[in-house]
Amino acid sequence: MRATRSEQTLRRLYAWLRWDGQPLSPALEQAVLQALAEVVAAGEADLFGACLRELQRGGWLLDGAARQACPLPAPPLRRSSIGYGSY
Repeated sequence: MRATRSEQTLRRLYAWLRWDGQPLSPALEQAVLQALAEVVAAGEADLFGACLRELQRGGWLLDGAARQACPLPAPPLRRSSIGYGSY
């Protein structure tokens, strides 16, 4: 049986919050469920985007200035020579 749009959206929201570094507290989970219920009741076409807007409006999401900078996936590249010729 295929998952409903609201189930898919709920999974996407939790995955996005984990990726964003938000700790999933019971209060945040309740806010996510409440936002999803309101968005579904309003008949929004884009459930995921509307839920994120509701959570942002409620103060549950960090704004861009409050987020920590992500570390680089690898150290910076440094060119060097292993002695085969002039570099």
